[in-house]
Amino acid sequence: MNLSDLTPDTALAALLDGKVEVQISATKKYPIHAYGQAQQPQTPENPEQVKVTGKQESANEFINAQWNGSVRSRSERLGIYQGAIALTIYCRLQSDNTAKKKRIASIIEQVQKLVHRKRSQGFFFTFNPMNVITPTTPNLTNGYSTTILNVEWHT
Repeated sequence: MNLSDLTPDTALAALLDGKVEVQISATKKYPIHAYGQAQQPQTPENPEQVKVTGKQESANEFINAQWNGSVRSRSERLGIYQGAIALTIYCRLQSDNTAKKKRIASIIEQVQKLVHRKRSQGFFFTFNPMNVITPTTPNLTNGYSTTILNVEWHT
């Protein structure tokens, strides 16, 4: 694999985009988007959410896959690589600025099933056993809570 082909963030986002769903009532749910590094729009929109709520707004939940550290070669001759991705789950805060813990737990459960020990576009993904999760943290400046899952990848 060439250096220019190293797109584990895009491959990881492809594993998740539209496959993780948020249940908003007993009968209604919608899929959330996942973005690779520098692919997230400034105001993410979820067309399914617009259908459910009837109004256009920024996404209440989305996932962002960001490179986390440097890429290492697993072979002396360049071609086999490994690295890490910070998989950040964004979830809009409740009206009292607290995190939606049940919703976040549901998203994490779905992400775990879709990512751990899975392959996508030539990359193999597992959770980092030494540093699996950074707990949910509310951010009052942007109105979202963030939860980070640490994912290791290799070619």
